[in-house]
Amino acid sequence: MFELDIEMLKEQGLQLVDSAKKTAQDLADKGKNKLDLLNQQARLSKAQRQLGALVYSLHKAGEENPALVEKYINAVAEVEKAIEEIKANMTDDERAEVEAQETAETEEAPAEEPAAEKTAESEETIEEEPVHLRGETKICPVCKAEVDGDAMFCNHCGAQL
Repeated sequence: MFELDIEMLKEQGLQLVDSAKKTAQDLADKGKNKLDLLNQQARLSKAQRQLGALVYSLHKAGEENPALVEKYINAVAEVEKAIEEIKANMTDDERAEVEAQETAETEEAPAEEPAAEKTAESEETIEEEPVHLRGETKICPVCKAEVDGDAMFCNHCGAQL
């Protein structure tokens, strides 16, 4: 007759559970790495936009504030370092997948016109477009100046927000 080996079934069940647990953990870690990377890339883009807006506003006002510009540059560098750390913790397959995706995104971006071929019309369009800051504004706790809601530093006194 048919005999059940309960101990053998129990052992096989535990092995299956351990295997499923490991697979689920690997998938969760991979997803977390990608999410962390996307968050840091969004922070990098934001910090770069803010740096550009600061440099533009200082240039337009005819002012210089090297210390404030340096703070923004350091903020960008910190985010870039965090991105590199995340990539270093990824597996080779994950890293290759991310790099392939980044390459595809840069290839999809429209190519910029060569400087010699830019028309006066396109230059006028750039000059006529106003700079729009995103989001709401907030008040700097140090100098009480109104700054962009997603700014990392005050563009008036340089205080970290």
